[in-house]
Amino acid sequence: MLAHAIFPSENQVIDSEMFSKIQLELVNRYSVDPKLASEMAWDLLEVLSAVDSDLDIFEKYFLQK
Repeated sequence: MLAHAIFPSENQVIDSEMFSKIQLELVNRYSVDPKLASEMAWDLLEVLSAVDSDLDIFEKYFLQK
């Protein structure tokens, strides 16, 4: 367990990057409070991973600039 905390896996790094992008998008595009956006971003990531969605496609179409 401690090794996971010290050395994050590739999935954790990807999740963290995706989380940051989603949270930033919610705050900037939809004017959501940053604390609420944080909770919403983690919830969305949980749902997307639960249904085995393609995060690359989600990022390409939802998080486009």
